[in-house]
Amino acid sequence: VPFAFTDNGVRNGFRYFYSVTAFDINSVKSGPSSLESPLVTKTVTPRAPSGQEAVGQIGAVQLLGGDGSTLDPTAPTATLNATTAIFSGPAPATNALSIGFAAFLPQLLSSGNVTVTVDSIVPGSWFNGVAPAQYWFTGVGAGAPVKFSVNIMGAATSAPADIVASNSFPATAISTSQSSRFGGDSTYSLYGSATIRVNGDYRYTNQYRALVNGDPAPGFSAGPRWWAGAVNENTNDPNGINCLVVATFSCTLTNLSRNAGAIAGVQIMSVAGYGTVGTEPMRTIEGITSSVFRAADFKWYWGAAGAVDSVVDVTHKVRVKFNRKIRASWGILNDSSFTNTTAAGTRDGNNARLSWMDWTCVAPIPNYTGRCGGVANFGSSAGVPDSGAFLMNHALLTPMAFQSTSGFTAAAAATLATTGNGFGIYLNGHFFLMQMPALPAAGTVWNMRTYAGNITGAVGSYTYVPATRPAAVPGLRAQIAYTGSAFSAATTTDSMMNSIHTVPDPYYVTNSLEITANTKVLRFVNLPAQSIIRIYSSSGILVNVISHNDATAGGEQNWNLRNRNNQFVASGVYFYHVEAPDGKTKVGRFTVVNYAQ
Repeated sequence: VPFAFTDNGVRNGFRYFYSVTAFDINSVKSGPSSLESPLVTKTVTPRAPSGQEAVGQIGAVQLLGGDGSTLDPTAPTATLNATTAIFSGPAPATNALSIGFAAFLPQLLSSGNVTVTVDSIVPGSWFNGVAPAQYWFTGVGAGAPVKFSVNIMGAATSAPADIVASNSFPATAISTSQSSRFGGDSTYSLYGSATIRVNGDYRYTNQYRALVNGDPAPGFSAGPRWWAGAVNENTNDPNGINCLVVATFSCTLTNLSRNAGAIAGVQIMSVAGYGTVGTEPMRTIEGITSSVFRAADFKWYWGAAGAVDSVVDVTHKVRVKFNRKIRASWGILNDSSFTNTTAAGTRDGNNARLSWMDWTCVAPIPNYTGRCGGVANFGSSAGVPDSGAFLMNHALLTPMAFQSTSGFTAAAAATLATTGNGFGIYLNGHFFLMQMPALPAAGTVWNMRTYAGNITGAVGSYTYVPATRPAAVPGLRAQIAYTGSAFSAATTTDSMMNSIHTVPDPYYVTNSLEITANTKVLRFVNLPAQSIIRIYSSSGILVNVISHNDATAGGEQNWNLRNRNNQFVASGVYFYHVEAPDGKTKVGRFTVVNYAQ
């Protein structure tokens, strides 16, 4: 349990007693007697610093791409052409990841940094609110890397404000050389915190449903867009043919020529609930894919004979990983994807021909929906292995039904017919059917763009309403640099020496620093951490010599008003001489007033 406590009500020079205990709930080791750990009392005496310590600092969070370059999440959002619905460029990097310290104690650190890397994201099911997305991270500072996760449940529609989740982790081991001054050692770590933010399905892959329901406003364009051979997307109104535009809310879209951009020689169908197919089960599935979505531009590099050289997120400068399952990843659906899935268990009943219905069978979707022979146990987190079809890392030309149906019934499946050959692509939470006469030639590069938020309006009045850009970017790093406090007892300045004085002055019999009537306390403040204090009477007699040596850089020293014979000094004016290790000195005076008891 990470714990940090700062008491701002203490007074310097007083000894405080404290203890920290923990409660171990439902543990056999706790025993029957008590759930509370032993009460170990410790003491601490706060003190003002000597001024000889350069206090360490912590820098701002930096986002680092896969190539080590710095990303700018505050960059201006790309603009949208109101007529063509073409973005001026890619989305900025994610603005949904931050890290920090639970308590930053530079006195215990040397200079260094803490880096948190996004490892993977296990999808949740946000539409029905049954499973959060699980972000896995690796955190590393001065010490061994640590694995930890953050769970987050996005909204089923949209959220008035971002949903925030965080988790703590041992961020960096403390410096032994620094902590030894305070009685600590390197077995302790300072804890950090990783925080992520998301909105809801409406802002990510369930965008057509958002438009149907007028959240944020009615519109006729949504979804990703593909292009090739140009720096920027180049298809006017790239999502302009969809069920909302043609007002067929039953959503049997006969014209599939322009629903996700365009690539010469390739027919593209974006499988989107309310947009190109009916509502269910796609809106539920989009509640799963929204949890692994990011806003970014991607480059898809083709090798020979359907091989994929790589897929790169050019916004975050990381390679997108291949995965057989739905993740923050890429994969290809072809007839070989169904070797462990019976045709009878699929809706279209045909494993030798691809259709949009086949996407409902890809793992772990069956575990959340119960379709394609899956058990609706809400994901592998319930302890049941993911079931369903799997994605592949290469393309095959497979017979395809490049068609839209409004329903997901047996009757709708019966209307499907083979229209040509192709394969399916999964990328960044989106599903596509790609129909073409031949596989892409080696060296071919395709581009895809996704954005967070919604496009409202119609041709001539299209408006982009941005949303938080999720951090579902495996390979992305967040880093904070810090400097530890530097302490040198051997060096002083004239201004430091000039600030030395006594408290109280004059000293009257007793003061609030004292505990009993027989205890007297005069305090020297603003001392160098190492110094010698010599006290003289007004006649020049040496009264006492005090050595001040505070390894923790404290600048206060008490004197009990006793001379070298352990007798209380008489009333009068006294002089003090403070000598620092570097030879600088300070001479001052104070007054003692005693009354007869």
